Amino acid sequence: MILSGSGYDLQISPEAIENKVRVLSEASVVLSVTSNDESADAAFQMRKLAQMRILIDKSRKEVKEPVIRIGKMIDKMAKDFLEEIEAEEGRIKGLIGDHAQQMLVLQAEKEEQERIAFEAAQAATLAAESGGIAAIIDYRNALSATLQASDELAAVKIAQGVRFAWDFEIEDIHTLADRRADLVSIEPRRSMILAMLKALEESGEQVEQVVKNIGINAFKKPVVSSK
Repeated sequence: MILSGSGYDLQISPEAIENKVRVLSEASVVLSVTSNDESADAAFQMRKLAQMRILIDKSRKEVKEPVIRIGKMIDKMAKDFLEEIEAEEGRIKGLIGDHAQQMLVLQAEKEEQERIAFEAAQAATLAAESGGIAAIIDYRNALSATLQASDELAAVKIAQGVRFAWDFEIEDIHTLADRRADLVSIEPRRSMILAMLKALEESGEQVEQVVKNIGINAFKKPVVSSK
């Protein structure tokens, strides 16, 4: 991928720097608000700060927009170009994974066969200690079967570059949250809660008392307008 054309030389204009110094200097005289008149003066200075903030934010979006557009073009070009590569990579990875899964099952079967052969050899050993020729022959056969089972287990190997890692699926998130709260993350839906509080107030309900029953401490706070 090759990016052609000139890049960006980002800088803040001298006029913007001058305006920033001016509005900060004028705002610095606001040291306290102890009366409605002082509140009005402070709000006036705050509005001038807000106006500059809005202008800079608008400028930021205008400057960033073509960069974002180019970034999206780059992402789409790379995605389209790599689509077949990723599909083939996923296909081969799936084949390797399927084979590894089959080998894991086979390994478990061989381990079980080895366990059964070992237990049979132990029983044959005890029988050979007090039995006759037949018991000794059984012991030798059992020992041979054990060695064969061990050899077969050793021959079953997971391919190099493949490992098995734990993964999971949640069957019941509520049970998990109830029994192991440390394993889940619960976040309040702020916009929905605020909408509920507003609806309760409009319906004439005692908002604080109603929501306290569901674990919410509701209160009003001043909202200062910068318009």
